[in-house]
Amino acid sequence: MSEEQRKQGFEEGYQDGFEGAPVNSNNEGMGNSGGRTGTSNSRTPMEQAADVARAQATQAADAFRRGEFMRDAAEDPAANADDRLIALLAYATQAFIPFIMPIIILLSESSKKRPFQRYHAIQSLALSCIVVAVGVFVSISTAILQVIPVLGFIIGIAVFCLTPIAYLMFLVAIFYYGYQAYQGKRFAIPGLTTFLHDQGWL
Repeated sequence: MSEEQRKQGFEEGYQDGFEGAPVNSNNEGMGNSGGRTGTSNSRTPMEQAADVARAQATQAADAFRRGEFMRDAAEDPAANADDRLIALLAYATQAFIPFIMPIIILLSESSKKRPFQRYHAIQSLALSCIVVAVGVFVSISTAILQVIPVLGFIIGIAVFCLTPIAYLMFLVAIFYYGYQAYQGKRFAIPGLTTFLHDQGWL
């Protein structure tokens, strides 16, 4: 069997296994909960995307509380040494220089021929976008709450104390994902990867 056939077979097998995961069935059932049966078509695309995002965020929070940093890990037999190194860098560089390495990978011509690189570049870029967005939101919210004398002071101290812990957790996660990618594995980050698949980005 040629390398191209093995690569195509892995792509199809991984995608089939991912689409058959329970998380997708939960998303399908979400539209029928709360008496919304038959009304999903009347919702705007923005509202539907918001519902999906909330469901994936809840799923991710539940998984992280159980200590699950990734799911559906499978070794890609088509990933060579260069693919593994670039996938590692796609994650590891996010700890110091967000966005740059994944964007370079995605803009390069080689990424179109190397799906393993592209997969991890998209996933690491999306993870960094979420972390930065949460950081900006927390910063703005904390600044706004400073107008409330006592409450603003307490929240400011809490954010100041928790920020290093949150950043340390991010470092642990990002290097763990990089290590797994360097082992030639594709994996799903709870909540995030499902959302990327639903949007057609992976």
